[in-house]
Amino acid sequence: MPTGIALGAYLLSGVAGFRQAGIHRYTKSLLTALAESRMLAELDYRLWALVSPSALGEAPPPGPRFEVRAAARSTESPYARIWTEQTESARVARRFGARLYHGLAFALPRAWRGPSVLTVYDLSFITAAQTHKWVNRTYLTAMTRWASRRATRVLSISAHTRDDLVRLYGLPAEKIDVTLLAPNAHHKPPAQDAIAAFRVAKGLQPGAVFYLGSLEPRKNLTTLLRAFARLRATAPDLAGARLYLGGAAAWHYEGVLDEANSATLRDAVVVLGRVPEAELALWQAACDCFAFPSLYEGFGLPPLEAMAAGAAVVCSNASSLPEAVGDAALLVDALDVDGWATSLASVLRDPGLRADLRRRGLARAAGFSWSRVADETLAAYAKALAGSTHTREASSTPRA
Repeated sequence: MPTGIALGAYLLSGVAGFRQAGIHRYTKSLLTALAESRMLAELDYRLWALVSPSALGEAPPPGPRFEVRAAARSTESPYARIWTEQTESARVARRFGARLYHGLAFALPRAWRGPSVLTVYDLSFITAAQTHKWVNRTYLTAMTRWASRRATRVLSISAHTRDDLVRLYGLPAEKIDVTLLAPNAHHKPPAQDAIAAFRVAKGLQPGAVFYLGSLEPRKNLTTLLRAFARLRATAPDLAGARLYLGGAAAWHYEGVLDEANSATLRDAVVVLGRVPEAELALWQAACDCFAFPSLYEGFGLPPLEAMAAGAAVVCSNASSLPEAVGDAALLVDALDVDGWATSLASVLRDPGLRADLRRRGLARAAGFSWSRVADETLAAYAKALAGSTHTREASSTPRA
């Protein structure tokens, strides 16, 4: 009889507001890759993905070793999600005969008594606390510390996050499996005629720079906007450059909008809001540069996906981002306004540099795959079921 494994995937959602959030994209890509993995049959596992009712259309179709079950209520609200995770998920997992529970986002149900795996994306609620809402920071700090110590195995999406878990929570490094993320398998460079048509449709001229991500303090957009203003003021040949900001307004975004609407930038910055999924690769490939100035990322999927689409990338060198982009992007100190202005100008002026960055970016992105992430995740399940690391090992010193 197959070994049952329950996956708490409550941040997968069919609501549009969640679809460009990083954890939603991780969850959807991982579930799809797990459902298709040959290793799943070899290990004789059967997976049950526990999701919000709205997410039934987002999850992969059921198969002989993969099924999806909707929670009794929507889990889009943080409070509803916490309630469901803590009062419903362990009971449902036991009813399915699950032997292992995988919490896909920082949390485990306290009522679960068997082996467990926990995914931790980052500890920015500790290391960059000012970029989080107080209530989110408080919950994540308490839950993640407890859950990461309680878990049999911990999945980290970067070596940087693994090192933070060791340093701040005292977890033994051997308990943590690093599973670097990957672009969506369908995220490819668009055809040249499609790019040309898209440029015409959107009115894109030479000197177009694209950003994709939420509008919030952690993304450091104020630095990017100030660098863009400096570039236009000091480089007459780039006075026509335009910056396109894609992504939803999250919180504390008012300063970003004020800066974008200032007298020096009003005609140079376009705030796009949420970008349709079907247009993402086109925006990334059609603009001359993709800029990502974030202060802190658990991994940094947006610049890697931009590379997969054929973009020339300029990226912050903060936290885990160098793990994602390697030597295939221009790396800039996150808060260096002059450095950002200089790097953007270099890419916009030099077609040879753009072509080289695009070539290196495509090669870099091709080295990542969700099938590998799925197989590494399944290997972590096997370790957890074998009891390779016990929670009492995680009692060493540093504390957050």
